[in-house]
Amino acid sequence: MSISFRQSIRWLPNDATEPTHTVVLTGGKKGVFLDVRFLKETNELDWAFAGYRYDTPPNNVTFEHHIDSRTLDARSVVDEGTNTPLPDGTTLERGAMLNPDTGIVTPYEEVWEDAHVDPERDAAVVFLRNKAGTVWRARVGDWELAMGRRGRDDEAFWAWQGKFNVKKGMWEMLYKTGNVGEEEGRPVPVELGEWVEGSDVQWNGDVWTVLERT
Repeated sequence: MSISFRQSIRWLPNDATEPTHTVVLTGGKKGVFLDVRFLKETNELDWAFAGYRYDTPPNNVTFEHHIDSRTLDARSVVDEGTNTPLPDGTTLERGAMLNPDTGIVTPYEEVWEDAHVDPERDAAVVFLRNKAGTVWRARVGDWELAMGRRGRDDEAFWAWQGKFNVKKGMWEMLYKTGNVGEEEGRPVPVELGEWVEGSDVQWNGDVWTVLERT
């Protein structure tokens, strides 16, 4: 399992920048992941997608999108690259993908930093997908991400990033789209009870498949 934060993106040959607050939660068993990015300047959603990550030796990585805020045809998205560990502990990801500002597939470089995950303190890990496949949720330690699509237009997509405030003893939503309602914004329960990996559970007015649970 991992909690990853993007430090920068560079669309070659331009300089590296970081215009977003990007958080990625990845499971430790099956490669399930959620990736949510909000623009720093406007707090608007830049991109959100979820699916499965596949690592191929020596350093190739492919992200299979099952839901994507930018397209209704998530499986058509090509998202792959190579990962190289850097001396400072971060990871350099290189690849090529569609640059949303130009509409052209462009080589890119992203630098990622993984947060330290304490196996005991951060043991609460759960990844959920509703049976319709229209909503995905994840919690790893103190971080939680969620996204979903109500219909077939851009305004129907919602997403948020949340973090547990230890001092207050409560979850706080850091960034969210304006259409997040009460049900969409509800955090996954702290006590998961009989939720078993691979099972279907009823919660929050829907039926969910537990994709991964630790």
